[in-house]
Amino acid sequence: MKALLLEEVKYALNTQLLTPLGRGVIKGVSTDTRTIKEGELFVAVSGPRFDGHLFLDQAVDKKAAALIIDKKIPLSEKVRHSGLTVFQVPDSIEALGSLASFYRKKMIGSVHIVAVTGTNGKTTTREMIYHVLSQFKKGYRSPANYNNAIGVPLTLFGIDTNHDFAVVELGTNAPGEIQPLAVMTSPDIAVITHVGASHLQGLLTVDGVSREKTAIVAGLRSGGLLICSNNHPPTLERLRTFNFPLITYGVDGNSDIFASHIRRDGDGCSFETNDHCRVRLPVPGVHNVRNALAALLVVRRFGISTQQFAEAIADFRPVAGRMVTHQLDGLTLIDDSYNANPESVHAALSELSGRTEARRRVLVLGDMGEMGKDALDYHRQLGRQIGRSNIDILLTVGPNAAETARVAMESGMGQSRVQRAITSKRLARLVKPLLLNGDLVLVKGSRSMEMEKVVESILRWQGKKR
Repeated sequence: MKALLLEEVKYALNTQLLTPLGRGVIKGVSTDTRTIKEGELFVAVSGPRFDGHLFLDQAVDKKAAALIIDKKIPLSEKVRHSGLTVFQVPDSIEALGSLASFYRKKMIGSVHIVAVTGTNGKTTTREMIYHVLSQFKKGYRSPANYNNAIGVPLTLFGIDTNHDFAVVELGTNAPGEIQPLAVMTSPDIAVITHVGASHLQGLLTVDGVSREKTAIVAGLRSGGLLICSNNHPPTLERLRTFNFPLITYGVDGNSDIFASHIRRDGDGCSFETNDHCRVRLPVPGVHNVRNALAALLVVRRFGISTQQFAEAIADFRPVAGRMVTHQLDGLTLIDDSYNANPESVHAALSELSGRTEARRRVLVLGDMGEMGKDALDYHRQLGRQIGRSNIDILLTVGPNAAETARVAMESGMGQSRVQRAITSKRLARLVKPLLLNGDLVLVKGSRSMEMEKVVESILRWQGKKR
């Protein structure tokens, strides 16, 4: 982060001071006293499991440069005598965003920002873009899952003026979240990776998902570029009403750029672009081909050719929990445990079904979370799909996935090939004795189901680490 004067912080926040304004600078921004560094601004955020206002003394001990609070609390002796500037605001998270917006504006023209959102593929696409661009330019990208009202501002503060680019992920599970994040980020390129059924508990319908994702346009800078998957025509129609150039991608000919001749290639896959370049991805799945096409369109905007992209992406490594392949002693494990919704499960199921070289194809499945009032219907549809597929063994955890298992048995999967558990820990104990040499195991489920525990258990059993 480029240092900000405390006077600039006061200007950006337009709020009152509880202590005199100092003359110093802030060298970073933090919401966590466990990791705060000397000279950083501490923003006290209240959440369901923590309250930053309880740690103001620790921020002083760690030599914070200033404090932001949003509760009318008496300051401790340590804080009052520290000499730190204390800003009191109506809402700490909003103040964090306002300061991030101010900071982003200082970098316009020098740092080009790519914002990525979508139902599926956000993180992998973000990582692919960064992986390729960073081989040609200096850049930054969202750490881990920093894609919400706290994570996006912290990502922006991680950008420095010596960066040429930054890739920022924007996430949502309720209406009205993407627009302020997009305005705050003010991207030069906006990417919508995919639109489908996800977070329906908050967004209600796929059209609601589409409206929320296309709100990314609200922050797109003049002269900016829109990039979008062709998977949801109503989203493309909505995007074409905006006065920005739109480039589409997909795995058929109905896109500006598309992939053909897609083949499985060991633990990955390969494809040919419509400008006749062969690309080899070291990650499996047609959905990852789509992610790669999105990344290709972004890097082209930075002057990188398709051939350069193909060479740079060849050593890409997937993010933990997202189609990571582990070759173990006698079996193959695909860890796709990070999250799940109908379309991402369909993509995983398609990959598993297509791996005909395996002795048996084993699907370990947890509930798809936040699916709203139609959650059971989505799980039943999945059960019908599994029952008619060539999946050999199905193991599930969670009440909704149990319904998937029931319908899978009704749809042709023998009862002896299905097992159900009520916790991920029990599922982990259940799965290991069932596995045989030559099996291909794919683990998938929503975050709430803790499917990573199943993966970790299998890897420990095989003497490996996640």
